[in-house]
Amino acid sequence: MKMHTMYDYITHIKGIEYILALMCIAGYLLFSEVLKARPFATVKSGGKEDLEYMRQMGSKGVWKTVGRIVVAPFIGIAYVVMLPAAFFSALAAEVGSRTVKLAARSASFTWAPTVAYLTGRKRKKANQKKQEEKK
Repeated sequence: MKMHTMYDYITHIKGIEYILALMCIAGYLLFSEVLKARPFATVKSGGKEDLEYMRQMGSKGVWKTVGRIVVAPFIGIAYVVMLPAAFFSALAAEVGSRTVKLAARSASFTWAPTVAYLTGRKRKKANQKKQEEKK
């Protein structure tokens, strides 16, 4: 296999890494089962339980489960396709709420009937403005 670009090389190496990782996981599972006192006893009992459950469900239930397994990748693809729409919807909602908050803040009134200004704060501001105008 000729590799002409860096992308080809990285794709090839990643593929090999994934295959090796899956082989190592499978090897570990097999090795851990072989070391047990009764190798593959849990696998056998689990398989028997699954077969009994499938007998209880009947063929209709089994086909329903198989159908769900077949449809699962398409549901995943639909989810991935809808992610950009969800992102832009959330982005528009955030921008819209911030815009409304900014507009509300700039359009708010400065009159506050509950503020008493007992310290003469208004007069100080008025005096400062007069001094700035004189300069």
